[in-house]
Amino acid sequence: MNNRTTASREAGANPNLHRFAILVACLTVVLLIAGALVTSNEAGDSVPDWPLSFGRWLIASEHFRASVRYEYSHRFIAGVVGVATLLLVGLTYLLEKRAWMRRLSMIAFVGVVLQALIGGLRIHFPEYKPLIAVPHALVAQSFFGLLVAIAVFTSRSWVARNEVKADDGHPALRRMTVVTVGAVLVQLVLGAGFRHGAFGIIPHVVGAVAVTILIISTAVVVLRRYSTDSFLARPARLSLLFLVLQLALGAGAYFARLKSVGDPQPLEPMISLTAGHVVVGALTLASVVLLTLRCHRALASENEAVARASGIHAAA
Repeated sequence: MNNRTTASREAGANPNLHRFAILVACLTVVLLIAGALVTSNEAGDSVPDWPLSFGRWLIASEHFRASVRYEYSHRFIAGVVGVATLLLVGLTYLLEKRAWMRRLSMIAFVGVVLQALIGGLRIHFPEYKPLIAVPHALVAQSFFGLLVAIAVFTSRSWVARNEVKADDGHPALRRMTVVTVGAVLVQLVLGAGFRHGAFGIIPHVVGAVAVTILIISTAVVVLRRYSTDSFLARPARLSLLFLVLQLALGAGAYFARLKSVGDPQPLEPMISLTAGHVVVGALTLASVVLLTLRCHRALASENEAVARASGIHAAA
């Protein structure tokens, strides 16, 4: 192993930074749940101002009721995630020796700020609410995927991975996983557009078919070629598990929505099914991001594999 590779190992995983990155990612899942509950309960317009709420940072107790509970809780959790992301940036600059990781943490902070600004636009321009919901969802899911990536890059398994295998099959797995991540992200945005009334259900259904084919195909290829390599096989199996759960929740949420058309307000089980569908969709994205990153870590073309294994190229 050459000096560059050794330096890469020495600059590697910091357990405290890794744990904090996981914590911020988990907080973001809580934020996604809160956002899904706002939409499912049609509570998005319950607080009329932004960035303050009823003219205050901390609202009075008499305001914290009915739909305001969902909207204000979402804002409060978003603030916690924003502060946690800023702390993640600080820890990364203190503990992380890889310059690109520092930049990545800063991009994450820019993402959470952008997400807050887009949310504010939704309040100030309610007539464009359905259209604003689409970039709002895109930035939210991209931010979550980036946090997952940071957690992966700071993990011991990422830094300790030495074995490089040839990705010379057809189709190439690294390319398949990138396409799959892109498709899942687009599908999540299509789902947000449907929930907010930007467009109908058909694009989301078509996207669901495409994502199902891609995730199954990618996972099957991984398991056929590398079933004994847990570094690759585990995220492949995890993506299949989340896919099955997501399809079941999607079907349940859609039929519950059809049955609740005449209801005076959103009711159970439509609320819980829809929120669960949103969150499991994000977890599906996380599993595919994990699989993609690990494939790029562990696989290379035949020539690249020989070069990396002999120490010509430093490990990522």
